[in-house]
Amino acid sequence: MKVLFLLSDYPLHNSLLSEYAAARPEDELAVIKIPLVIKGKGRRGSAQRILPQLSRRFVAAKLLEYVALMGITAIPKILGRGAIFRRLRRSCRQLKIPFHRTSNVMDPGSLTYAQEFNPDVVISLCHQILKEPLISLPRLGVVNLHPGLLPDFRGIQPYFWELSEGSDRCGATLHLIENEEIDTGGILGTASFQVIPAMSVQLNYFLTIRCASGLLPDCIAGLESGKLRPRGQADQEGCYYRWPDSEAFDRLVLRGHSVISLRQLLSILTGSYDSFLPDHHELSGQTE
Repeated sequence: MKVLFLLSDYPLHNSLLSEYAAARPEDELAVIKIPLVIKGKGRRGSAQRILPQLSRRFVAAKLLEYVALMGITAIPKILGRGAIFRRLRRSCRQLKIPFHRTSNVMDPGSLTYAQEFNPDVVISLCHQILKEPLISLPRLGVVNLHPGLLPDFRGIQPYFWELSEGSDRCGATLHLIENEEIDTGGILGTASFQVIPAMSVQLNYFLTIRCASGLLPDCIAGLESGKLRPRGQADQEGCYYRWPDSEAFDRLVLRGHSVISLRQLLSILTGSYDSFLPDHHELSGQTE
């Protein structure tokens, strides 16, 4: 099985790649790295477009998160936990996985890289909208890793909105990308857990990725065997969320949550959540 990952480089989810490689060592992997910016805008253009839409307190909290994450990249090496916060390129080099870097997943160089690799399936965890001919390239389809529960939380940063809107559950959804519409494709599987009191958005994201890491190998095995049948989403189901505004930030805080918790970040780093498992794990037509 040839699997192409489309990934942004973010310390809280980079371990997804190494965990998948360990779970399915027989698969041949390749990676296209995509930056956390709007396609074609670059860092400055993305900031100019997004920042006016955001709560200032949310921006301040995300800046603190960025500084904290960048500041501790050396610590995992000391503690022997390199895979948790390892940079994506380093993970690829260690695992001997081919690596292509781009600012636009649909540019000619990226499409050529994908076509030459000729994947059976593409797995996407990035912020860019995929289009043809990439969508139709893999014979088993494109699987999007959505860090929230569909169809209730479509759109941007669902792991924030789950907490700000008072959901009692959080988790990950694996669904097909069938066209250019966002978060509407057939659902292949979900893994979820009960909301933890005073949980930060950052911890929610990390635990959501842990959910996805456990679900993804089984999902790909189901696609390979032909046993999975995607469950369709009705257009009227759920909500589409955009960037968090001041009112959403206020609701997050009133519910006892935060964007970042340095204590929880330290707990992630020291392995307090290594044994975490979702309490609900479901593939299309199957329940565990």
